[in-house]
Amino acid sequence: MSNPYQIRTDILAMAKEMLDKQYDNQMNMAYYAMDMFKENADEALEAYQKYVPKAVTPEEIKAQAEKLYEFVSEKK
Repeated sequence: MSNPYQIRTDILAMAKEMLDKQYDNQMNMAYYAMDMFKENADEALEAYQKYVPKAVTPEEIKAQAEKLYEFVSEKK
């Protein structure tokens, strides 16, 4: 059986993985948009800048982990 610290560590890792996947999907969309306009460098750059995601911050990971932890700590 997991102790509370291990559960929190696992949830933190889960939250990071979820946000990393979201970031990867958004980057793929940015690359796809840029590729669609490869004939025109200005349009390609504009499309890339429109869709490129910002880097995930530790605060965002913590907020996501707290959302997931609510489920674990719920008593029903």
